[in-house]
Amino acid sequence: MGMEYALMMFALAEKYCGAPRQQMRPYFLGHLEKHGCGPGTEIYADVEKSIAWLEDASLKRLAQGGDSKLALSDRQVREWASTAVQDLGGCEALKQGHDQGFLK
Repeated sequence: MGMEYALMMFALAEKYCGAPRQQMRPYFLGHLEKHGCGPGTEIYADVEKSIAWLEDASLKRLAQGGDSKLALSDRQVREWASTAVQDLGGCEALKQGHDQGFLK
C-alpha cells in the first residue's frame, strides 16, 4: 500500500471513525528506517512533513486538501469524509488497520 494512502487512512480512522489517537511518527518513520530510509533521505523528510500536517489538520482541512480557499460547508466535509472512508473499506476496516498497522 502506498505511504500516502496509509497516512490518510490513519488520519481518517482517528478524525472520522473515532479510533484512539496514536502517534504517527514512530509507526511510519520507524517503518521507513526499518527499510533503510532514515533521517536525511527525501522520503523520510516528505513523510515527516505529511505527518505534521495530518496531525494538526481538522477533518475540514483534510477535505479541502490543504486549500484554504475552498469554502466547504460542514455537510460537504461530512459527505467527503463518508465517501472517502467508504472508498477505503469503511470505518471498521480503517480502525482495524489503525490498530494492527496499515503497513504490515
